[in-house]
Amino acid sequence: MNPRLPIALATALPRWSVAVLLMSAPLVGHADTQCSELLNRPFSDTTLTRTEEVAAGAFIAPAEWRDMLKPWLSGLPAFCRVVGVIRPTTDSQIEFELWLPQTWNRRYLQVGNMGFAGGIAYTGLIQGLQNGFAVASTNDGHFGPETGWMQGHPQSLIDFGYRAVHFTSVVARQITGSYYGGSIPYSYFSGCSEGGREGLVEAQRYPEDFSGWLVGSPSNDWVRLMVFQLSKVQLASALKEPLTAAQLDNLTTATIESCDAADGVEDGVIEQPLRCTFDPQKLQCKGAPDGRCLSPQQVQLVRRIYAPVKSASGATLLPGLQGTRGVEASSWEFPRITGANTASPVTLYDQAVLGFWPKWVYGKDEFNYKNQDLADARAKGEARDGSLLDATRSDLSMIRASGKKIIQYHGWADSAVPAQHSIVYYETVEKTLGRPNGDFYRLFLAPSMMHCWAGPGPNIFGAAYAPGGLFDREHHALAALTEWVEKGLAPDRIVATKYQNDDPTKAAIRTRPLCPYPQIARWSGTGSTEDARNFVCSASQ
Repeated sequence: MNPRLPIALATALPRWSVAVLLMSAPLVGHADTQCSELLNRPFSDTTLTRTEEVAAGAFIAPAEWRDMLKPWLSGLPAFCRVVGVIRPTTDSQIEFELWLPQTWNRRYLQVGNMGFAGGIAYTGLIQGLQNGFAVASTNDGHFGPETGWMQGHPQSLIDFGYRAVHFTSVVARQITGSYYGGSIPYSYFSGCSEGGREGLVEAQRYPEDFSGWLVGSPSNDWVRLMVFQLSKVQLASALKEPLTAAQLDNLTTATIESCDAADGVEDGVIEQPLRCTFDPQKLQCKGAPDGRCLSPQQVQLVRRIYAPVKSASGATLLPGLQGTRGVEASSWEFPRITGANTASPVTLYDQAVLGFWPKWVYGKDEFNYKNQDLADARAKGEARDGSLLDATRSDLSMIRASGKKIIQYHGWADSAVPAQHSIVYYETVEKTLGRPNGDFYRLFLAPSMMHCWAGPGPNIFGAAYAPGGLFDREHHALAALTEWVEKGLAPDRIVATKYQNDDPTKAAIRTRPLCPYPQIARWSGTGSTEDARNFVCSASQ
């Protein structure tokens, strides 16, 4: 979860051209009215502040996004851009954008946000528009990555928690129907991180809003996740011997050498990291430090990073980062949990911890995070904000009964939201409903993929906010979702691709199927191990 969305995306996403996206859905809808006429039409609790016809390739992004989006915009088709604000209460200001393509695939798509929201997700709008969707995004009721906006504004916290996404879906679909002069056959939601939480919030609270949900790396167990990130900030702040890049590289290499071959293929990717039992003590210095071995304190640090988070009394509170085994060098440096300067909010975890706990829970600017008891933080956080922010309701029977579908994905190398969060929720739903989820809800875990995208493993498969790759049910998760909802074709695998520099305009290095949990990808024994066609999805052993 990165509260500074534009900065995070600018540094994490490759700048490929979205022109490589291919549209396979039938494009049969066309505008029934002029874009400018929408300004004169009433919509629920809504003021439209701007409508404009945007010619193909002519969109000018807001200043803070301009440099990042410039390489992508030349491939945009013509569309009607609608900007508005929704005010369900006098203390609400839910801003949104809706892009309506001249040639429409008769589907509505809403894209989620990241971190603490506070902006429009333009990469998601681009991804949707290029594939023919009418597509909308909301700022969740505030602008900017800071967290002080909720102080003295309880309605704004409700907007962020669940209301902004719901009201945007209601209003944006009204505008879409008015523009095209008819009903919307199918509506979809796609989001990762905070957007993944928003997707599950919608499925749990407002199952009537969408036909299907694409949910990535969801921060749905919000308060417990904030406890997890608080624990890592405490760990880093107490560290006297930060792990160096050379030590992290050595740890990664040793872990892969120990556990990589367990799936039958030695390819630098650990398919089942939770089964890897490599002990970092094997890297402890035997004599004088050589720059790569670990001190005893560093060995204990690595063990604590892998291990579940425990309270002062020893009770298990949260999963650890065992899922990142084999990608420590890249995954752990993302939030800088191995020796960051936590004196100011400069790291991924710092931004969350120093924004959430003092302002949202304890109601004060001063917050001694170094000595904060984790169990107390969890109890107070859940009491104050859990009902608004957590999306952990496990009764999804209405989704199943109505024929709607959910595809969820999570990268094993995710150090922002551990992949076990998705597994726990998925299995809790099965337990609540009393039978396997596979007829309406499937979870796909991506080995060596980081938070929402990127990482050493294959990671291009139609994930939210990451334009690129083929738009078909085999290679694109959103396309797979539409085929499942509209044609009943359940996704038995989704092929992820590793491109050179994670850029789909460059050569593909490796393809690998992502399998419905708890299945894993296994090599058939013949053919190249870099080709997904030579792998099968089978039960984990």
